[in-house]
Order: sequence, then C-alpha cells, then structure tokens
Amino acid sequence: MLSGSETQRTRDLRTVLDLVRTGKATTRGEIIEHLNLRSTTVSELVGELVEADLLRESVVRQRGRGRPAAYLSYNTQRFGVIFMQVASRSIVAKAVDMAGRVVAEAHAAPPADTANDEMAAVLLSLAAEALERFPTGVEVIAVVCSFSGLLDAPRKLWCFSSRWPNVSNLDVGEVLRGLGKEVVLVRNLDAELAGRLADTEKRREESVLLLHWGYGIGAAYYTEGAIVNRLRGRFCEIGHWGLGNARGARCTCGNTDCLETVAALWSLGPQIRSVFPDLPLDEDAFGPMAERLNLLDVPALAEATREVVRLTGNLSRLLFPDRIILTGPFVRNADIFHRFVVALEAAPVLRSLDRTIVTSGEQGSRHELSGAVETVFEAACDDLLRRRG
Repeated sequence: MLSGSETQRTRDLRTVLDLVRTGKATTRGEIIEHLNLRSTTVSELVGELVEADLLRESVVRQRGRGRPAAYLSYNTQRFGVIFMQVASRSIVAKAVDMAGRVVAEAHAAPPADTANDEMAAVLLSLAAEALERFPTGVEVIAVVCSFSGLLDAPRKLWCFSSRWPNVSNLDVGEVLRGLGKEVVLVRNLDAELAGRLADTEKRREESVLLLHWGYGIGAAYYTEGAIVNRLRGRFCEIGHWGLGNARGARCTCGNTDCLETVAALWSLGPQIRSVFPDLPLDEDAFGPMAERLNLLDVPALAEATREVVRLTGNLSRLLFPDRIILTGPFVRNADIFHRFVVALEAAPVLRSLDRTIVTSGEQGSRHELSGAVETVFEAACDDLLRRRG
C-alpha cells in the first residue's frame, strides 16, 4: 500500500523495479515502452536501483558493431530472512532469499517435555546457525517465526503449543534479540493461508476456510480482504474445543476431552500403531502412506473422522465460507476426504446456498514460507525506495 507522503520518484522507482522483478522488462528500452518515460529519466531510475543493489546490470557483447546490450535482473539476494517453523515435532531454521529459495537450513527436535529455557536455547542456536550460512553480500533483515499454537504476535509471545506443552508465554523477541535483527511472529496457519491466497487472484474474492488436521487441529479464515485476527496470532483453536463426552481424556493444553484427544495424530498414535505397527507418526512421512491405507477400518480413526467432519460442518454454518481447503495427512486419504464432501453437500442449511467448494491442499510448507516472509521483504524494499526517493 502506498503511503500518502510518498513521492512520485519513489513510485517510479517501485514501478521500474516491479517491471524487472516480474520479468516484464529486461532492458532500459523495454521499460521506456511500458512507462512512456524519457530515456534520461529511465536511465536515472535504473541507475538508482543498481546503486541500491536491487537491480543488477550485465553487458552482453554482441557480434559486429554497435553498443553492447545491457540487461537488467532483479537481485534476489539483496535481502534475506531467517525463517523458523514447526515441522511435526521439530524446529527448522531456514536461510531464505527474496526469491523464496532456501539456501541453507538447520534442524532440532526438542523433547516433548521441553520448557522455556531449553526451547529458548534451541531457537537461538538454530537462528544463529542459519544466519552464518547466508552467502556473502546478503543483508539479513529479520527472523520470521511461523509457529503453531496460541500466539500473542504483537508482544512476540509464544503462549502455547500442543507439541511442547511446557513452553508457556515464551518471549521470542527477547530470546532472539541478541542477533540484532527484527523479530516477526506469525501463526503458521495464517501464514500458510496467506501464501495459498497469493497463488491465485480469484481466491482473494472468496471467503476461504483453511482447516489443518494432523499432529494438531486448527484453522484460519480469510474474508473481506483480510485473514481474521492475523495480527494477534490467535484464532480458531478448534483442536481444543470441548467434546463433552465425559471420558476424562487429558489434553496437552491441560483441559480434558478436547477434540484433539480423539482426533489428533499425537493422540491416535497408539491405535494407529496397533494396526499399522511400522507406520511413522510424523506428518510428512505419514501423509503419503495414508493415501494407500484403509484408515477408516480402524475404529478410532473412523470416530476421529466423524468428529472432525462434524466440526467442519459446524464451522461452515458459522462462517459460510465460499471455499474450504483441507490440509494434513489424514485428508490425503481419498475415503476420508470423501466423507467431508458428502457431509457438506448433505447439510440442509448449506444446500440452500451457493455450493461450498471443498478441496484438499498439498503440503503447506511452501505456502507457509512465502506467506510469512513476503510482506517482510516488501517492507524492506519499500523502506529502501523511500529513502532513495
């Protein structure tokens, strides 16, 4: 979004930069054709962007006489960010450039009983390792933490995660302060939904519910141009909605009889292993195998499916989304996914409205990364352009 105090020069710099970044122009002549500006003005703008190292210029020698052609390219390694995310029961730190390329990464698998001090040490160690592995010349501008569970994003607090229930109100900003970089905290499902929405302009006109069913259960929701409560990092902790089944099953959140106690991968592990003893119980490995198994033959999984399908139907009656994107290892199974489609089509209230589109999304790691870091890179470029404009 353009600032009201932004100069025309800044806007022109951004326009030229975007033409090269999107591949619409690779030479000064092509920029002139797009913008109908004088050649001297375009040369000045390109010169400033090259001086700021946002654009690179290369001269290609041609046969025969004439001036060598000068080609422009977007410098995708002008800025970099350390991107940290939760993957099953691991923390991953990635060194990421402006093209979304991961140039290096580091992993750690904190035990389930890890508490604040131990988790703080893991986060700092991983971030420091990723920082050291950036190529020379990349200006690292931020550590972007895309975490699961309950967050207080403005205060940079990781309040709760079912994967490490002893981690409570961890001040991520304070933990990473010593790196000297901006710290950004975002809820992983909000980041993933932002990345998925960026893939297609059409979805920006829809209301979209993203529901993840895997190690934990959660959702994110987009409507009227915004992801609901994204700036706070807390929305739709559906995995911890009470079932009221009076079983007294203890949940990682400290309550009893939450949805996750009968439907999350962490709670279903023993029942799954009793039938499929060699099946891995982390999301990335479990997902591809789940496609080929008769999961609904396992009574606990049949019950889990009924509960999550019922929950999705109730969310549809509450939010009335145009589209539902289901992600996670369980919905990669065709039989389980079919249960969702049939249940939503059969709901009497929903049948009287436009049909909700139900899709199964592929693994969301790529979307999560792009949705979390894109705005950080945009802000860094905008700040640099304003200072030069």
